Amino acid sequence: MIHTQYEAVDQKTGGHFVLWSEREKIFYGLDQKLFPGARFVDITQVTPSVGSITLTYVEVRTVSSTTSDYLYLAGNVRFRVSGMALKSSNFPAGGGMTPNVQ
Repeated sequence: MIHTQYEAVDQKTGGHFVLWSEREKIFYGLDQKLFPGARFVDITQVTPSVGSITLTYVEVRTVSSTTSDYLYLAGNVRFRVSGMALKSSNFPAGGGMTPNVQ
């Protein structure tokens, strides 16, 4: 199980989050009127057994909403995050996927 959480650097405008699943793209923050910025993104990826399909659970809270959007996906999922900072992760330290403590 891999768990990561990102928060927008600027909470008023939010950050950009793009998710690719197969041939579909899901945008947050591309255009403030159509796709409002993301306040935070919480991603959990689970592989139930060796060789099985990865299940991905994503919670996104936008700057224009008080409730979250929930995405449930299976298979290959990629995402790009910008304007956001990594706040928590269960990756081992030293690989660049853990928050910087300052």
